[in-house]
Amino acid sequence: MQRRAFVSILGASLGAGLVGPAWAAKRKPDPLASLDAELDLARQNWRVPGLAVAVIKDGAPLYAKGFGWRDGARTQAVTADTLFGCASLTKAFTAATVALLVDEGKLAWDEPVTTYLPEFKMAGGVEYASLSLRDMLSHRTGLGTHDLVWYNNEKLTKAELLARLPYLENSAPLRSQYQYNNLMYILAGLVVERATGQTWEAFTESRLLKPLGMTRTGFSPSQMAQDGNFAFGHKLTSAKQAVQIPLRPEDAIGPAGELYSSVNQYIAWMDLQLRRGMYGDKRLISLAQSEAMWAPLVSTGGQPEATELSRGLYGLGWRTDFYRGMRRVAHGGNLNGFSSRVTLFPEQNVGIIAFANMRGTPLPGHASLDLFDRLMGLEPANWSARGLARRDANEAKAATQAPPMPIPNTAPSRGLGAFVGTFVHKGYGTWTVRLDDTGLVGTYNEMPIRLNHWHYDVFNGMPVREDDDDLLDVKFAFQADMKGNIRSLEVQMDSDFAPAVFVRTSS
Repeated sequence: MQRRAFVSILGASLGAGLVGPAWAAKRKPDPLASLDAELDLARQNWRVPGLAVAVIKDGAPLYAKGFGWRDGARTQAVTADTLFGCASLTKAFTAATVALLVDEGKLAWDEPVTTYLPEFKMAGGVEYASLSLRDMLSHRTGLGTHDLVWYNNEKLTKAELLARLPYLENSAPLRSQYQYNNLMYILAGLVVERATGQTWEAFTESRLLKPLGMTRTGFSPSQMAQDGNFAFGHKLTSAKQAVQIPLRPEDAIGPAGELYSSVNQYIAWMDLQLRRGMYGDKRLISLAQSEAMWAPLVSTGGQPEATELSRGLYGLGWRTDFYRGMRRVAHGGNLNGFSSRVTLFPEQNVGIIAFANMRGTPLPGHASLDLFDRLMGLEPANWSARGLARRDANEAKAATQAPPMPIPNTAPSRGLGAFVGTFVHKGYGTWTVRLDDTGLVGTYNEMPIRLNHWHYDVFNGMPVREDDDDLLDVKFAFQADMKGNIRSLEVQMDSDFAPAVFVRTSS
């Protein structure tokens, strides 16, 4: 309560400026005037149930507010203390745990990671032997995404992921290009565990969260749900209605995306970053390592989306670019119905955090830039409005496009019972296929998918649970051996690669 009161009073006093006759004619407009209404309108226009935003400027909280609802029933209001999934904002914490150990001489950014994980191997063999922590945390390892390996996988350990790594296909030479990859952040967490003898979570809590007073920030949805003020994730239906989705286990993604927090909690983290590793009168991370995490290492590729932005670069857990000529250090997150954005402007000493409980919404990023324009007294770039115009145009275009269709008048080559079995890929794991009263059902990482006939021996995925739609319309192709027995199953596990082949091990 005291913090919220302090934020409110401080925001009002900074917005009003100095008071007195000599200054009356020079008083600047309050940059926060009507901000509440603007943010809430943007939330509604983006079909987002709940939004929370906080700002720190010059080392002091300037603004913190929640809008909308935590739940699908719209009975529980969002506040600045509501907990949201941070998703990939977690990556900066993982980079910071490595930085702490570099400061202590226990790790080195450029030492081959095999120094710390002797069993580490990539599919490309010796070409990747020099791969380092700096490569892993800057997404320049050459490894493709392969996110289904960990998604909804409650049993996958970091050690098991390490054993699967040689069987996951690479898509580029080492250090040749940026390829966003969660698996490498998970394994960087394993490096931290080997170096400290603690879990990554325990080390992060003791060395970062506790010193920063982030006592309500934690590591799993089940833990978050024990708090009295947390948000549920949501997604949009085909009718563009927001629906609540269940909290999903995220233990496997760990250092790549499992943190949860509130915007009020996050103010301390932004303060640590803006002060280059200092918090209060204590230095938690050296200046050298703080700067190392922001140093650009690889281009994220492509042209800037707008004239106000420069080309994007990536450091260690942080993206960097220039916005209207001002350096921006930021990162976004999107996982299981939560979207997030942390934005730092180091030279302006401004930090903005925004959380939304809607899958894949750009609202946190748009709201953050619109808010920054206000604070700096800049001509509004109207990021939210421009984004909405693009969204509406894209939706109108999509409505005119015909969906793919199967080859007509075909049938499976044999009875459905012949397709039943267990199919294994050494990298991706196991698909099991069974037959029930209505047809074939495949299961992967505890996600049941109905396999509806498409054409010939190809089937189309239809999730049994609506929130498992990462596998919606994925195609499954069964292959026979020379004797006519089903021997393998091809599944499009990653759009960047050819279908993965799962070999049948039992019927």
